[in-house]
Amino acid sequence: MKILDIAVKKVYRFHCPNCQSRLEADVSELEDIGGKVHKFFCPVCRRDRYISWSDIRKKIVYEKDHTQK
Repeated sequence: MKILDIAVKKVYRFHCPNCQSRLEADVSELEDIGGKVHKFFCPVCRRDRYISWSDIRKKIVYEKDHTQK
């Protein structure tokens, strides 16, 4: 058995509903306010914005140089 990929972290990609900027956020940067809606701070608008869970896409970041044992 060999290791194919090692996951390093999980991030979420989405577009700001106001300025349409493409953003990427860590799990800790999104605040669940209930009703499948998340609050986040948009660095382009410089305001708190709200986005539904269905508009967020999950991306798993893998380690580039991993050692095999």
